[in-house]
Amino acid sequence: MTASHLPYTRNGLKFFTKKGGLTSLEVEEICDRAARKYANRLAKVSTMLATPPTRVNFMSAYAAHLRNVIKERVNHPTHYDTPLKGFQIIVNAGNGSGGFFTWDVLDKLGADTFGSLHLNPDGMFPNHIPNPEDKTAMALTRAAVLDNSADLGIVFDTDVDRSGVVDAKGNPINGDKLIALMSAIILREHPGTTVVTDARTSVALTRFITERGGHHCLYRVGYRNVIDKGVQLNQDGIETHLMMETSGHGALKENYFLDDGAYMVVKIIIEMVRMKLAGFNDGIGSLIEDLEEPLESTELRMNVIAEPRHAKVKAVEAIEAFRQYIEEGKLQGWELDSCGDCWVSEGCLVDSNETPAAIDARMYRAKVSDEENGQYGWVHLRQSIHNPNLAVNMQSTVPGGCRSMTAVLRDKFLLASGMNKTLDISQIDNYLGS
Repeated sequence: MTASHLPYTRNGLKFFTKKGGLTSLEVEEICDRAARKYANRLAKVSTMLATPPTRVNFMSAYAAHLRNVIKERVNHPTHYDTPLKGFQIIVNAGNGSGGFFTWDVLDKLGADTFGSLHLNPDGMFPNHIPNPEDKTAMALTRAAVLDNSADLGIVFDTDVDRSGVVDAKGNPINGDKLIALMSAIILREHPGTTVVTDARTSVALTRFITERGGHHCLYRVGYRNVIDKGVQLNQDGIETHLMMETSGHGALKENYFLDDGAYMVVKIIIEMVRMKLAGFNDGIGSLIEDLEEPLESTELRMNVIAEPRHAKVKAVEAIEAFRQYIEEGKLQGWELDSCGDCWVSEGCLVDSNETPAAIDARMYRAKVSDEENGQYGWVHLRQSIHNPNLAVNMQSTVPGGCRSMTAVLRDKFLLASGMNKTLDISQIDNYLGS
């Protein structure tokens, strides 16, 4: 049961088996069955279970499992049971449920966790939003790492399905950097594997993965989309060990395809200790020193101007109009980035197999080029799953590229097509006017 980093008034349920997380349709089926049982109970129909449920302390078993993974894979030559002795690791749980990782995992493995932050659960989030994308969360963790000369800082979201880290030099590692770090670790263990990400990752990340012998599959935004794509690729015989979204959600084949932020951190900790034992003292940040960052990156939102019951249909119309404008060549230099194949380095946003996944939200990514710079950026337009708006993400490798692409989007598409009557483009106007 989780609200993640959303306000305390929201919560939800996630269901898992050893085959991975259940899909939306499977969860709906469980809810339908529960509703029928509830109706039967009101009608005095017996719903007694043939086998009574067993009470299990999952947290103790889970923490012990994480400790054993670290001990076995580090295999420390002198102190096997305390492989983190001599390391200072700071945890920022953001008053979510991640505090257990400090006392039930790190402390018991010999780590020094002095300086850790906001370990006590408090759903009102009095210090900052527990979110590895939150600037305050990362800044406080960075300060704690530098003030204590720690080896690693860890930031969890509320329910610990997402994480980010700070290296010993105080460099925040989240988003593309975290995907690159995990890719570097996984490709050492599984050379040539495919890495699935959402389609907001940079061209430089694709280059980082392919230069290390991996394949990069770009897929639809949404962590369940990314994870389910990895499951499908493995079923199709394409070895895929890592699936990650830029938000910090990540899953590994070896961990039953669970979006488990603590397990991701365990992998990073193991690599950090191994590097130290091998005589490398530069820390885990050195693994991504050659990752280039986009020169410019931005995200803008456009609310749908419609009654709530019509908002989804209007959003789909706008997304499909965007696709049509590009296909008809009305946006010069813009080309849909949807190769339709799941293993090529250029990535994909569509399914080419016989049983494509159901689409939960419409989205397209366009590559943008001009005569002077060649391909210099991309624009990703997507429908929000939870709210009546569209998100526009873009990156550029040239100065002013994001503003240029935004101006084309507004003038050549939103105004020219009349979509400004369907979408509130004030945030785009403000960005161009700033």
